[in-house]
Amino acid sequence: MTPDLLARSLRLLRQHQFFIWLGLGMSLSSLFGTGWRLWLAQVISFDFSQLAGLQSIESLLFSSEVAHMQQLLLRGLLLAFGQFVLVWLVALWAEAGVITAVTNHNSQPITLRQSVRWGRQWLGRFLAIDLLVFFPWFLIALLMFLVILILALVLASFASSEPSAGTVLLTAGLGLTCLVGLAALLLPVGLASLWVRLLTFREAVLHGVAGRTAVRHTWQRIRQNFGDIIVLIVVLWGGQTLLLGALNIVTSPLLTWLTSLTTSDTMALQMASWLAVAAITLLAWLLRGIVTAFVAIAWTLAYANLGEEKG
Repeated sequence: MTPDLLARSLRLLRQHQFFIWLGLGMSLSSLFGTGWRLWLAQVISFDFSQLAGLQSIESLLFSSEVAHMQQLLLRGLLLAFGQFVLVWLVALWAEAGVITAVTNHNSQPITLRQSVRWGRQWLGRFLAIDLLVFFPWFLIALLMFLVILILALVLASFASSEPSAGTVLLTAGLGLTCLVGLAALLLPVGLASLWVRLLTFREAVLHGVAGRTAVRHTWQRIRQNFGDIIVLIVVLWGGQTLLLGALNIVTSPLLTWLTSLTTSDTMALQMASWLAVAAITLLAWLLRGIVTAFVAIAWTLAYANLGEEKG
């Protein structure tokens, strides 16, 4: 990590302020926080006790309570799909635009349109890299699902027999032990995959290599520059996490309180609450976009510098 890395990154961000737009694309998931708060408020206000009184098939199929619950589930699924699929694609596209723009800023003029076009060209390769890098995390999650499924089937089979309490407790304890062990692996494996992902994207663009080759070269470069990589993780990723965490501490309680006021019986209070929620959400998104763009630029410049040192 060079001493002037942060200064160079800030200078590039100020010279080409369209990077902020790409940063907004990378931090688009922050906009879904208000949607989840509204959805959760509707779930909490739903009277689930009304479902207990539905006994006939007709009432289960056609009652207003069941229809309302189905609407809540559908809204939750749409929110989850938008956040975890559409936002993922937009964020990948935007990050590809940042990396290619930073890589080419010395050789040719760069604009937002050009950066978006470059990002689209790299989107498919970035998707392939994500599938390669996050495969261990996916494998652990799949194993957890299988353990839960097997444990549920075994415990359900006990219903047709008369096992001792010790057998039930031993089986449940063994399954929970496996689940806790696998869950404990998710966080470190996920963080390691995230960091390797950041570097592999830049390896692919800087050296124009395919996904598998980029992963292999990135691993070699990590081994050669392990100390520098750790410093970058602490400064860039750690600094970004602290800044965005502080922003969440300030905005999340305020937005939660304002969201509860949007269902007020007073129309004026509803309108004022909606305006306040929109203003704070957009301001927080803007700040996230600036921080995210700055850190993405810094990662790219730092990785390019590692390549020059070892090239």
